[in-house]
Amino acid sequence: MKSTTHRILLYLLLLSMMVTAAIGLSLGYNLHTIDRHYQELAQEMGRTFFKELVIVRRWNAGLGGIYAPVTDRLQPNPHLSDPRRDLTTTDGQQLTKVNPAFMTRLLSEMPDHTADNIQFHITSLNPINPNNAPDAWECRALEAFERGATEHFAVVRESGGPVLRYMGRLATEQACLTCHAKQGYQLGDVRGGIRVSLPLAPFEAAAADSRRQIYWMHGAFWLITLALLWTGGILLLRNVVQLEGLNRYMKDLNKQLEGAALTDSLTGIPNRLYFDQQLESNMRSNQRYGIAFSIIMLDLDHFKQVNDGYGHAVGDSVLREFSQVVKQQLRLTDQFARWGGEEFIIAAPHTQVNHALSLAERIRTAVATYAFTTAGSRTVSIGVIEYRAGETAMALLERVDSALYRAKTNGRNQVETG
Repeated sequence: MKSTTHRILLYLLLLSMMVTAAIGLSLGYNLHTIDRHYQELAQEMGRTFFKELVIVRRWNAGLGGIYAPVTDRLQPNPHLSDPRRDLTTTDGQQLTKVNPAFMTRLLSEMPDHTADNIQFHITSLNPINPNNAPDAWECRALEAFERGATEHFAVVRESGGPVLRYMGRLATEQACLTCHAKQGYQLGDVRGGIRVSLPLAPFEAAAADSRRQIYWMHGAFWLITLALLWTGGILLLRNVVQLEGLNRYMKDLNKQLEGAALTDSLTGIPNRLYFDQQLESNMRSNQRYGIAFSIIMLDLDHFKQVNDGYGHAVGDSVLREFSQVVKQQLRLTDQFARWGGEEFIIAAPHTQVNHALSLAERIRTAVATYAFTTAGSRTVSIGVIEYRAGETAMALLERVDSALYRAKTNGRNQVETG
């Protein structure tokens, strides 16, 4: 039972480790997926913002620029070389042209231009406006565009916290050549890019909420799974313990039943069924290895007189005492059994007939000199034979019974062979 219990406990531990490892892998994968999801979401937002700026710029360029009133906040673009940059309306209102680059610049300088504090910067490796000069990160992105990349992004830690920088490539289009042809740009050339900076704090807050949910879900699933596993395991262990206890009980009961089936209830010595099994074993040993064995059959003389004169209770007591007297004369290897009534039988392995006769004589003398408790002195008649190779059990028993019969007809209290 202990080995079975240990195996079950080992399996439970291994299953618990497997469940823990599987849930741990699932947790790691889901956490990685959440981080990647929110990073991709931020990237897509930056990409979308960039595309919207490009659409607005194309609208502006398609119109050849737009005119807006000159104010304290909007002064003419000093970097725009256009003879029609400044105009005056018929009522005296001064207007200045806002081209795509200048418009982008003005939008980027608007305070709190978005609710999410998204910032952007138009830049180029060859800017007309010095304010559009790239920083180190933007320079690397622009160089990547020169090598064929269309976008560039990375998480950068700035003074306000971590931000996702997204930068999209600006290619020279037909409307752009009005201002940039003099710089040597041709249609399709990389003119620069627009960098969009998105604070990651909102994304990280959302990711933190998702991570907490994932932790709770995996933790709850882990606890419930282990609870169910160990509850089932404990129930199984209980059943195993009960089953093993039942098995032990059945084994003990079988042994008792087997012992009862092979034991004479009156004398406590083996019965005829036991002797038949031993006889078969001795015959096989003789046939296979040539091992000699002898049979001794005993019969208490005038036992009917004991039952008639003293009663069956005294007769039973005499049989019990007789069996103990005989046992005291036997060797450990001798096989003693009650044959039936007042008849007993002995199988003596590794014993030839002359030695069996000596054993039988010792038994006869011991019985004759023993004073039975309630029946005085008694005697025993004994038949002795040695097994003959090839002889059947029936023939063997008939021969020993004949020897016993001669001992009784010749006057009893003696040993005969045949």
